Amino acid sequence: MRGNKIFIILFFQLFVLENLYAVKLDINIYNSFEITSIDFNPLTGKYTLEADESIIRNFNKQDTVNITPFKDSILLQINHHNIGVYKTVSFYGRGFINAFTLSATHKKLPSRSYDDNLKIKNIAGKLQLINNVELEHYVAGVVQSEGGGSSDDIQFFFVQAISCRTYALVNYLKHTIDGYNLCDEVHCQYYTGRCENSDITRAVARTSGEVIVDSNYRMISAAFSSNCGGETVNSEDVWSLPTSYLKSVEDTFCTSMSKARWEIKLPKEDFLNTLSIAYNFPINDSATVDSALNFTQKHRKVLFINNIPLKLIRKEFVLRSTFFSTETKADTTYIHGRGFGHGVGLCQQGAIKMAELGFDYHDIIKFYYKNTHIVHYSELKYNFMPQF
Repeated sequence: MRGNKIFIILFFQLFVLENLYAVKLDINIYNSFEITSIDFNPLTGKYTLEADESIIRNFNKQDTVNITPFKDSILLQINHHNIGVYKTVSFYGRGFINAFTLSATHKKLPSRSYDDNLKIKNIAGKLQLINNVELEHYVAGVVQSEGGGSSDDIQFFFVQAISCRTYALVNYLKHTIDGYNLCDEVHCQYYTGRCENSDITRAVARTSGEVIVDSNYRMISAAFSSNCGGETVNSEDVWSLPTSYLKSVEDTFCTSMSKARWEIKLPKEDFLNTLSIAYNFPINDSATVDSALNFTQKHRKVLFINNIPLKLIRKEFVLRSTFFSTETKADTTYIHGRGFGHGVGLCQQGAIKMAELGFDYHDIIKFYYKNTHIVHYSELKYNFMPQF
């Protein structure tokens, strides 16, 4: 009888692990780099090298694989010995915990470590690196990359883990046309490799599978930015896409944080000339010019003077946010800004402050995402699973 109980417990543990890691994503790593050579080293576990759908060999962490483009293919060397030239190359982890390190002699290419698997292709003479990674490993890596150094509060890590997981699952088709799910840059989610922070790993494990859903139990687009400046933004004011949950809220929690205020100054003439060239601004209309030079936002607005969208002004002048006012003294225009980022959804620094004040992660998420709930994705009634 005791043996049966042990078997049942072990079976349950394996079942949980299998379902916990059932979702895998393909992440294009080093997306902003042009890679002409890189070294692969197993960090933990055991790896199988597969090329052109054939198993080439198994190897452990003492081996170094150099990978370089060769014409329209990939040249492999292991410990400085040529192995062959292949069209596609993959490294699959076969151990219990598998991780690898990528490095290069090129100074601009940082060394990074990743969990799970690696797929490689030659795209126009450059290496395309795809980290085939289990969802929870990816979430932990994103949380560390996005905000791991800005807080050590477990409640904030809970918040960030759930929002990052939800965002990944909602947007997993974002780069389908490119042959992968997401890239590692901020317009997907910032991701620089495996998590090495034990508190973040614990937070991801404790919230494993939890996602944010709207009143119809559909996963939300869990947008977040660094600091909203005291007031978040309606999604339709930035992306022309109204939602029931990305609604403007007044946020007093972030206003004393490091990214809450900023200022730049520039010559008044340059400011007006840029407006004139970019948006046909009437610089000969004194009343309109004065309004532009002394523009105020006590609460967030959508339009600048002369009906110019504030998001275009932000892009033109490379501003940290659209939440700003202008003040002109003599020949200088000062732009006094609030917040950092698009301001839609979760305010990271506000969430950090709320966690420090003792708010539970459920309360933090519901504060920024209106009319939402947290559920395990196994409870969802529609098929969301990433499939290529």
